[in-house]
Amino acid sequence: MADVHSDDRIVLDPESGSASMADALRGLHPADIAIALGQLDGETTKSVLAELDTETSADVLIHLDEHSRSEVLDALGPVEIADITHELESDDAADVVGMLAEELQGEVLSRLEDEDRRAVEELLKYTDESAGGIMASELVFLKSGSTVKDAIELIRKAADEVDDIHNVYVTDGDRRLVGVLSLRDLVLGGAETQLSQIMDQDVVSVSTDMDQEDVARVFRKYDLVAIPVVAPDGKLVGRITVDDIIDVIHEEAEEDMSLMAGTREDELHEDSAFRVSRIRLPWLIIGAIGGLGSALVMRHFSLSLEKVIALAFFVPVITAMGGNVGLQTSTIIVRSMHSEFGLSGAARERLGKEWRVAILNAIVLGAGMCAVVGFWLGDWHVAAVVGCSLAAVILVAATLGTLIPFALRGMGIDPAVAQGPFVTTLNDIIGILVYLGMASTFLTRIT
Repeated sequence: MADVHSDDRIVLDPESGSASMADALRGLHPADIAIALGQLDGETTKSVLAELDTETSADVLIHLDEHSRSEVLDALGPVEIADITHELESDDAADVVGMLAEELQGEVLSRLEDEDRRAVEELLKYTDESAGGIMASELVFLKSGSTVKDAIELIRKAADEVDDIHNVYVTDGDRRLVGVLSLRDLVLGGAETQLSQIMDQDVVSVSTDMDQEDVARVFRKYDLVAIPVVAPDGKLVGRITVDDIIDVIHEEAEEDMSLMAGTREDELHEDSAFRVSRIRLPWLIIGAIGGLGSALVMRHFSLSLEKVIALAFFVPVITAMGGNVGLQTSTIIVRSMHSEFGLSGAARERLGKEWRVAILNAIVLGAGMCAVVGFWLGDWHVAAVVGCSLAAVILVAATLGTLIPFALRGMGIDPAVAQGPFVTTLNDIIGILVYLGMASTFLTRIT
């Protein structure tokens, strides 16, 4: 049976049987059913889906997270997968078929109708994170010589196959996109009015090879709910709707968060402690190496620390401030790289702006720290070293926080990883080196 909790989640009891669980889920939105089934293993989920009608099962399968969907597909046979795939739009069908082993893909595709099979095979040619990989091939389009009456009749015929019709696209004789019409335009237009007379020729479109993140920026920039996708030769091949873009934004945000923490999203569904450890260890090893580097730097300046033990008190302050400044700067740079406007300038211009900010922060924080240490210890020589070191570390951290994301992007690495071990580790080592180096330089005055 099922219990409804305060947060509206459905909790299923596997002991009640698949038929009973299916009865408890009937009438719910497929997304809510998917959340409830996420508690179960693939075989049990398969049994529950078998109790539901095929259309509902297909919608639920698409709403399952990738791990749960993969488990269910592993439990289903090619006939069952083909039946479910038949109920899906081409983009969702391609996602499902793309998760299958190559041999199973062929069996499933052979059981689809010719039109469906051709659509899925065409979409499978595109990479997963491109506009072609997330588009649907179902759309409503007519030639420019058609009338409003023709368009409305076509919409009625296509209603069963094309969900959420937002626009009607207008093409020339070679299917090249030349205009777009909203449903409002069609309702207000006269029945015999040609589409070429009322269409908007300033069409915003994306190419099949555009990265999905760039597509999301286009959606945000122009406040779109749907956008046409064109092939390199300008021919209309599909459309992307806002629900697909919401999924893209969610995926990219989770990926960036995982990279920043030195983890991967797939470890959320990983039961093996050894595999999870293998995912995290490389980043932890980088951190450990950085810590050893900091220890070697401190050992090199052990004489300074022995003579002025008070210097050791402020090592955590120096490293923490360097890490905070570096994290702030790298976060701004990475966000700029991912924004729809892009960076306002090249690395040199951006570094200049961050340095101006860092200089102001360095003056305020350095002077403040100098005053605090001076009054606390009564030793203004130590206070001057701590204050000047903090100011220098802030400038160095701002420089690293700016340049490392650019360097990683130049090497083809997602700049989001800069906010993890790279900036933090380098700032710790360089911060201690600057601090103790300045202390040794002025050691005679301090002592």
